[in-house]
Amino acid sequence: MSIRSTIEKYKKACSDGSGTSSITEINAQYYQQESAKLRQQIQMLQNSNRHLAGDALSSLSVKELKQLENRLERGITRIRSKKHELLLADIEYLQKKEIDLENENVCLRSKIGEIERLQQANMNISGPEFNAIQAFSRNFFSPIIVEGSSSYNAQPHDQKILRLG
Repeated sequence: MSIRSTIEKYKKACSDGSGTSSITEINAQYYQQESAKLRQQIQMLQNSNRHLAGDALSSLSVKELKQLENRLERGITRIRSKKHELLLADIEYLQKKEIDLENENVCLRSKIGEIERLQQANMNISGPEFNAIQAFSRNFFSPIIVEGSSSYNAQPHDQKILRLG
């Protein structure tokens, strides 16, 4: 039943011309007060920003200056802490990258050593042994590395004869 009574009161207020204007006036006063509060907050924030930037300090008392100094010191401490955290993360990332590059370097050096051994063996081996080493090197290394040898005596693949029989 309270809902019906509320609805009836609303209908009366809406139909009553004098009630409508008073509600409008009340709303206008409320918004004017809110607007004044917001302007005051904006002014306080602007003054605070000026103080933090080191401007307009002459109007502050010694106590207010000390409070401002403490705020700045806490802010600087947080900034340094965040900077230190980011630097440590960068150092950790770079150390991991260094380890990865060292591992890659070791792998590449071992491949270079294997290639040099194959090239050394290439000069001393001919025939079927050389063909096996060359086939291995083509599958494992790039074909450019093994090519260019002058002691290659193998037959081309097209000349192999297959007898069925």
